[in-house]
Amino acid sequence: MGINVVSEQSYTIGIYIRVSTEEQAKEGYSIPAQKERLTSFCASQGWNNYRFYIDEGVSAKDMNRPKLQLLLDDVKTGKINIILVYRLDRFTRKVKDLHKMLEMLERHSCSFKSATEPYDTTTAMGKLFITIVAALAEWETDNLSERIKMALEEKVSSGERVGNIPYPFDLDENEKLISNKKRTAVTLDMADKIEAGKSASQVAKFLTKTNDDKLEWHPTAVLRILKNPALCGDTQWQGKIFANTHLGIISRERWNKLQQILEDNSLHRNREVESIYLFQGKLICSQCGSILSVNRYVRKRSDGSEYQGVVYKCQVCWKQGRKMLTIGEYRFLDALYEYMRNVEIHHIELPEEKDEVSVFKEQLQQISKRREKYQRAWAADKMTDKEFDKLMDETREIMDELENKINQIQVPVPTLDIEEIKQIIFYFNENFHKLTDEERREFISRFIRKIKFKLIAQPPTRPDKYKKGKDLVVITEVLFY
Repeated sequence: MGINVVSEQSYTIGIYIRVSTEEQAKEGYSIPAQKERLTSFCASQGWNNYRFYIDEGVSAKDMNRPKLQLLLDDVKTGKINIILVYRLDRFTRKVKDLHKMLEMLERHSCSFKSATEPYDTTTAMGKLFITIVAALAEWETDNLSERIKMALEEKVSSGERVGNIPYPFDLDENEKLISNKKRTAVTLDMADKIEAGKSASQVAKFLTKTNDDKLEWHPTAVLRILKNPALCGDTQWQGKIFANTHLGIISRERWNKLQQILEDNSLHRNREVESIYLFQGKLICSQCGSILSVNRYVRKRSDGSEYQGVVYKCQVCWKQGRKMLTIGEYRFLDALYEYMRNVEIHHIELPEEKDEVSVFKEQLQQISKRREKYQRAWAADKMTDKEFDKLMDETREIMDELENKINQIQVPVPTLDIEEIKQIIFYFNENFHKLTDEERREFISRFIRKIKFKLIAQPPTRPDKYKKGKDLVVITEVLFY
């Protein structure tokens, strides 16, 4: 059935005008230009009774447009008999949407006309023609979107910035990221505090008190900055990571370690307290594998004086009806001393790799450490911008060459640095007992990821008084960052 057109005397024309944000400045597509042409078209047809429905700054990707919906509502209530547009793509670019709207127009005896295209919806051939044109418009939109996506990816891979500028950076004259000295120093301090065991909330509170570039810092802002791969010289765009797009402010190894710390913190949220808990978030229950929670207790001696201590408990075991472990912190500390004194790590097997890869990786690690030192020195005003740029440019070429060689050989990358672990253990055995409680907590937070242990039953020290002794805590494995 065709669309019935009412007599000319009762015509009410709904003039629909749309421009997207990108089209605002284009000649011929602006709102005034469309209004002028469509008003003239109405005059040429002898139509005096018309209304404007204008969607400004919106795309035709769907029907979710305020004025379009108002126009369609007026069609349904009989207020509009003809819809007039400048071009079909002002109305819709989707074939599915077009069919839906044409069916609705037919049900309500409303015609559709274009001022610049020969469309006649009163005939089957006219409907077919308008559908074909709409299909071509949809194809062109999809094709254009794909071309734009490819062009943006090309810009990102070549180092040009697309999107927001990450916090520690500015843009140079070539639209590429360069570090901002002040914000770089702030970001490096954020990373250092997280590595030392501070939470994102604690870092945010510190920044609110000490930094003047925000009224108030939030934990989400801290996490967003530290999780951005831009820190190590990469760019994340549309779910992809483009490596070495600019000069980072920390090494890739350090950024990866930082992500592991942030992930661990998200899985087990440490309570923000003033007390010092050495093993908070580190101890794995030997019964169920959950992280032990921590509590501080206060007791009174027989003479009336008070003393306090720290115990670790497994709340999961308690909730599931198993016997809840309750172990004092000093017992874990003694067990850690014993483990570190006797641990052997030569048995740890790393993936085999070619000799040349080992050499390249060792050289790359040295270059990364050297660049990080340059970054810290520059942030602390210990070298000029010119000196810093010269040193970073020199090492960047070497670093890129080494990374390319390693990638070409394609061997598994070991996850553990044995020499670094040996250094951590040596430092622990030599100096840990000399540290303050706060320094001990920071050491454990910075270098130890998780601690596994087991309990070994012991005979009572006073058989006349106790039937069972206190279990011996034996650490079976320490997982390092």
